[in-house]
Amino acid sequence: MFTETTTTSPAVGDVLQDHYWPPVRPFSTLAGQMAAFLVMEASEKATYMSPLRAESDVYGEVLHRFLADIYSYVLGYRDGPCSSQRNDELEVKLLQAKIFLERELLESWLKVAPPPDFVETQEEAAVYLEGLTANNPGVEHPLFGFLEKEASRSTIETFLRCEVVRNEVVDDEVAMLVVGLQGKLKAVAAANLWDECGHGRLQQFHTHWLRRLVAQTAGWDEIADYRASDLPWFARVTSNVNGALLTRPAHKLRAYGCFLVFESWVAPHFRRVLRGMERVGLDAADTRIYFDAHVRIDPFHSQELLDGIRLQRPQLTLDEVAQVLNGAHIAVAAGSSQYDRMLPYLDSLNS
Repeated sequence: MFTETTTTSPAVGDVLQDHYWPPVRPFSTLAGQMAAFLVMEASEKATYMSPLRAESDVYGEVLHRFLADIYSYVLGYRDGPCSSQRNDELEVKLLQAKIFLERELLESWLKVAPPPDFVETQEEAAVYLEGLTANNPGVEHPLFGFLEKEASRSTIETFLRCEVVRNEVVDDEVAMLVVGLQGKLKAVAAANLWDECGHGRLQQFHTHWLRRLVAQTAGWDEIADYRASDLPWFARVTSNVNGALLTRPAHKLRAYGCFLVFESWVAPHFRRVLRGMERVGLDAADTRIYFDAHVRIDPFHSQELLDGIRLQRPQLTLDEVAQVLNGAHIAVAAGSSQYDRMLPYLDSLNS
């Protein structure tokens, strides 16, 4: 169980910054299943995956655990292979597997609604996305009603661990979003990154607020242990989708549309999370700060992202508009898939 404390000072903030972030242990070795997959030829990888597709959760678990290993490498934190020393042979294999698995994720496992054919211009896209962000299966997903009204303290604690893992590298995700965009889209993404990075002040980094949450609740060792042994595979779905879109140049505009939807969910979801936290007594300032701050600031970010599409120069082509919309639909599919699995998982822990 989490044990909350109730005081924070600048000195505590300095201590928090001494911890490695994200709260991961150094890389040791790839799991045997992943190691074997990496040395397969492309045809062997396809043969390996083919029978798994009939079992959605088995398929999903293999796919998302493999992708999590790959994005640990891509992001370069100490839990990833080759994060401290180059290994050309292994890195080639990791990148080959990345391309194969991303195709599986986006074209097979994830069921994405097609973009509407009546949207052709930037203004039409912005209007459509404004409606989509207000009305999609993720906005009022029953997971968040459960957290608000039914989840026990220990169940909410587990959810908070999953939220730390999901959000611990959002600043790097936004940094990757900035690269390659043009005009207003780039300006909006860069402004969002500046906010994520606390306007240059370490103790205002959004990840520093997560440091405060970890320090006041789970603790550094506990969350590392949870990640290593108990984190469910489906807690990685939205992170892996971000990785797939942000690290492939051809998906850059899809990444923008995806990010827009994820940002639009933050305020309605976090309001309900905060009410659930208050109900069970998880209401210390350091526990709440990440969620409180995002309830205030993310509606503004969502509007900025919509305005970026409206005001973009150079003008987006018809195909580029479709890519943005496709990314938004990918986000809806990914988030809904994750929440659909997270709800029964947390409900099974509820006591």
